Amino acid sequence: MTTFKFYQSGLHFGTFELADHNTITYSWLGSREKTLTDDDNAIFKAYGELDIQATLKRWQGGSYTDFSKADYFKTAWGATYQRADEHHWMNRGPKYAVDLIEADDRIVGFQVCARNLTSVLIQPGYERYSVLAKWQEAEYTTTPGRAHQPFTVWAPMRDGVGLAATVILPAGSGPFPTVMERTPYGREVYVASYMRYVLRGYAGVLQDVRGRGDSEGEWLPMIHEQDDGDDTLNWIAAQPWSNGKVGMSGGSYGGYVQWAAAASRNPHLQAIVSMVTAGGPFTDTYYRRGAPFMAQVAWSIATDGRHFNSALTDRDDWDQLMKVRPIEKIPEIVLGHPQYGMTQFMRHNHYDSFLNRGDWFARRDKIKVPALIQSGWYDDDGIGSTEAIAATADYPSDKRRIILGPWLHGGNAQYDLGPVHLGAEALRPDIDLIISNGLIIFLRALKMASLRAHWLNTIPLAKNAGIRRHLFPPQASSKSYIWAQMAAWRCPRQQRALSATFTIRATPYLS
Repeated sequence: MTTFKFYQSGLHFGTFELADHNTITYSWLGSREKTLTDDDNAIFKAYGELDIQATLKRWQGGSYTDFSKADYFKTAWGATYQRADEHHWMNRGPKYAVDLIEADDRIVGFQVCARNLTSVLIQPGYERYSVLAKWQEAEYTTTPGRAHQPFTVWAPMRDGVGLAATVILPAGSGPFPTVMERTPYGREVYVASYMRYVLRGYAGVLQDVRGRGDSEGEWLPMIHEQDDGDDTLNWIAAQPWSNGKVGMSGGSYGGYVQWAAAASRNPHLQAIVSMVTAGGPFTDTYYRRGAPFMAQVAWSIATDGRHFNSALTDRDDWDQLMKVRPIEKIPEIVLGHPQYGMTQFMRHNHYDSFLNRGDWFARRDKIKVPALIQSGWYDDDGIGSTEAIAATADYPSDKRRIILGPWLHGGNAQYDLGPVHLGAEALRPDIDLIISNGLIIFLRALKMASLRAHWLNTIPLAKNAGIRRHLFPPQASSKSYIWAQMAAWRCPRQQRALSATFTIRATPYLS
């Protein structure tokens, strides 16, 4: 019998037992032991982009026993691995790389980064070789608390529209600080990832924005988000389980709604975690620096119904569609009816009061909330993060943290970006620890030195790991700076060394 434990963001969620007869049993958050089924496995995958069943069956079947002693090997199912150091192997290629942890001449664990959280599946006794060691150094417990069953409520907006929200409360009498995400992509998608907050004593609120999912009202992107965010924050603060302090998190449109809410100057918003945020409708989304942005056409099609449907954009006639004019006719051809948001925004092809309603950056002077800004050099929607960095340029150093990595819009998830092959420092498995420290500081008002050190990143790093500064550029330095010198590696197919060096121009920066 071999045991593996599953951790998400430093918390122990489940224990898996491997018997000799190819059976896997598990206990999840203290439940009684059960046999792992396909349905169970699908649920667990939502906790960290790791296929636990397939991974453990491969390990159980001996697929990892003959791994190469060289610097590179390929598995029977096509996964490619390159040695990172004595105890770690990088999974080259896929988004959500499943890295291997090696000790005692065998594979003892697996680690996966997924934008803003990291999952670890590891045999007991080897946790020190994973990112769990950093959580322990920061004095976090691995033992999760308990939570009540999620329930749904409709938060009333100022115009009488009700917005659907899933609320998950930790056990105990409260009141609690709250972590909230507002999304057009379906609030149910985020329940699993928000359990890490709830089990550490935060209330979790996941809300469908206006006109999406189960929320009432008409879906018109961006226009209502400042007022709706403001009203939702006030609603949360009025609940008996709330202590009045709210942090927000989310990526892309989920980042945009945070800055919109921050522009309302709502006093209950105490921190935001902005990942690859969208910018305004005239600078970034419907128009890119004033010119119609064709990529918004596909997004408008996928978000036309109440539930996001990317399959609507899986077509082989995009070359022909891109020639259609006016642009708002393209969704009409695909959907069979006009797409309301695209039609409305294309009527406003000069910056006016309508576009200003969706432009949080125009009200940046009102934004004072502490912020963590995460984005990537390869993010194809980086304008929003650029605006966020500019909007917070005058923040004191302890109120802003910026993490810019060699990442795509999906962020912190893979080593290879097409022809660009990155080294072991490309991913940040401690990124959820940084987020957790910030939430504790700003929502719980704790001033532990160890937490502030992690938040401000004053802890020394390994040589060549990257630049970490309170101010960027560093004083008495040249005009360009290396973000990270990624180790060269030999590509087996091309048999040539590839390396990547990232250069940052002189810009206010903190990581």
